[in-house]
Amino acid sequence: MLNIAFVDDNEEFLVLINKLIRSYIVSKKIFCKIASYQNSELLYLEFTEKKKFDICFLDIEMPQMNGIELAYKIREIDKLVRVVFLTSHKEFIRVGYKVKAFDFITKEDIIDELPEVMDRLLLNLEEHRENIYVIQTNSRIEKILYDDIIYIYKDGQNAKFVLRHGETQERISLRKVAEKIRSDEFVFVERGYLVNLAHINKISSREIELSNGEKKLASRERIHDIKERMNIYIMHEYSIDKEWTNI
Repeated sequence: MLNIAFVDDNEEFLVLINKLIRSYIVSKKIFCKIASYQNSELLYLEFTEKKKFDICFLDIEMPQMNGIELAYKIREIDKLVRVVFLTSHKEFIRVGYKVKAFDFITKEDIIDELPEVMDRLLLNLEEHRENIYVIQTNSRIEKILYDDIIYIYKDGQNAKFVLRHGETQERISLRKVAEKIRSDEFVFVERGYLVNLAHINKISSREIELSNGEKKLASRERIHDIKERMNIYIMHEYSIDKEWTNI
C-alpha cells in the first residue's frame, strides 16, 4: 500500500490536489492511503510518532512551520521519504536541493504536472522495493529492504544487520553479504563494516555520521573512495551537484 501525505494551509487547494491524486490512483489501480493536513506541525507529529509515508507533498509557503522547515525536520527522522514541494514561486526551487526534494510542482500547473511527477515517483519507489536482501535458513526466511539497512558488521561468524527499526543477523561472512547485495549503494568503511550510502548524513575528515546517530571511523585507505562513491550516489539519486571530497 502506498502512503501519501499532503500539507497545505489553503483548504481549497488541498481539496483540489486530493481530487487529482485520487483520480490518478484510480486510473493506475493503485491501493493508496491519503492523509491531508492544513497544519504542518500535525504532519511532523505523525513522523515523531513513527508513522511512515512514502511520499509527502509540502506547500512551501505556510504559517507556523513552512514547507522547507518541515522538510528539514522530516529528514532528521526519515531519510527516504520522497518529498515534493508545492509552490507558487519558482525561486524557491533551488532551496529544495538542500533537503533532497524529489521534485517541485508549481501550483498553477498542477493539473498538468502532477501525473508526470507521480509516474516518476512510482517508478522510483518500485526500483527501490526490488532491492531486497533475503536471509534463508532451515528455520526462517526473512526479507529486508535495502533502504532499511543502515549498516552491516562482522560479529564472530555472523553478519549483523543494523536496521532502521531493530537488528537481525545471518551466519555468513561480511564479504559474502556484499556479494549477495551487489549494489553500489553499500560501501566498506573499514574491513568489518559495510555501510549503506543512503544512511550517511555527514562525512567529516574520516568520521562518518549515520542516520541513527552512530559514527564510524573510515580507514585512511578507504575514505577517498567512500567520498567519491557518495558524490556519485547523490548526483544519481537527487540530480544535484554536491561535493563531499572537501568536507
